[in-house]
Amino acid sequence: MKKYSAERRRDTPARRFVQANKKRLTVLLCVALAVLVVIFLIMNLATRQGFESSFLMTRDTVKIGLRTDVKGFGGVDENGNLVGFDRDYIDAVLNELLGGQTKMYEYYPLTSQEAGGAIKYGTVDIALGLLTEGTDKTKGFTLTKPYYTDDVVVVARADSRAQGLADIESEAIGLFATAVPASDFADRLESQGLDFEILRYADFESATLDLDSGHVAAIAMPRALSKQFEAAGYRILAEPAYEVGYSIMLPTGQSAVETEFNRVIAQFEEDGTTLALKQKWGL
Repeated sequence: MKKYSAERRRDTPARRFVQANKKRLTVLLCVALAVLVVIFLIMNLATRQGFESSFLMTRDTVKIGLRTDVKGFGGVDENGNLVGFDRDYIDAVLNELLGGQTKMYEYYPLTSQEAGGAIKYGTVDIALGLLTEGTDKTKGFTLTKPYYTDDVVVVARADSRAQGLADIESEAIGLFATAVPASDFADRLESQGLDFEILRYADFESATLDLDSGHVAAIAMPRALSKQFEAAGYRILAEPAYEVGYSIMLPTGQSAVETEFNRVIAQFEEDGTTLALKQKWGL
């Protein structure tokens, strides 16, 4: 009796409905899958057509703006050539996308503050250099998914005993808001129960001036920027605050190019290309 009762309990109305309509449900499932495949193919075709008509495919010269003042990411060699992780990375992306195309590549030194204007007015087509979503300088432009993830660290004077944000004894804390979204940083502080006034910085000189004078006890920034401070004798606190991602900046209305860039960025992460370039440049 117990075995019979257990089988009866499993024989639910839903199960009986599935059994009675198994063939019909199978057909409907196949139709739904076929529709999804068609939609996927149409979207891929539209993306490909958009990419084929994009500036990357229609112009003979691709102009690339690179930041040249961040160790490892960008610099200028003894021959005046722009070098670094960002240069090698974008070259690898373009080779993957345009390997069969005859193109000229021109490289221009830019600060991150100049990147938006350079793209807007056509000085460059693509820009790299610690560009993150959510900052004022990237608003209104197309950004790829992050191709590099960096720690947000906190820099203090050499005599500071703080180990993390919670140890900072000050009413204000600085932030390199050109590379770290201020709203994200404020949310992080709030989540940790910290209530600092956030002072924004955009350059090394003003940041060190306020650190030395005691106007701020510490300044948060990407690890890439902190190396300059460390070389000047400042201390990086032991505990990173969180992470931020660097994206490639494109002109507006370039969704097809963005999609193709994102595909290659994911591919490079999986096949080890990104890791190899990080190791090459000591990142």
